[in-house]
Amino acid sequence: MPFVQWEDKYLLGIDQFDEHHKHLVDLMNEVYEMLLSGESEEGELHRILDSLARYATYHFSLEETWMRQLNYPKQDEHILEHKKFIYKLFDLNKRFREDTSYLTLEIVSFLRGWLLDHILNTDAEYGAFVSKRPRPR
Repeated sequence: MPFVQWEDKYLLGIDQFDEHHKHLVDLMNEVYEMLLSGESEEGELHRILDSLARYATYHFSLEETWMRQLNYPKQDEHILEHKKFIYKLFDLNKRFREDTSYLTLEIVSFLRGWLLDHILNTDAEYGAFVSKRPRPR
């Protein structure tokens, strides 16, 4: 069973970002499954954590571009949340590289909590704002 089961309540109504969120959840589930199985190689965990960090950065960049184009009133706070998350993710990844025993359920729990809270609250506000406006191209 996945660590996070995707549900329709996570949908923002912005197809591109909904697909991004699903992919981020898939990556998080992949990290979780590797931890549970105990069969993964250290290099594979590094690869998935790196992939998660790169994809989150890519997703945030596109989301922030939309916010600026639509002059989203809460964009500064939203972007700050993104920056804090990326900083924390890179810090966790760095600590894992220094000590592989560090990657524990604490990390995936942080990822799960942050991502779901961000989608259900911060991104949901943005989704409601976007649904009332023409979409950027």
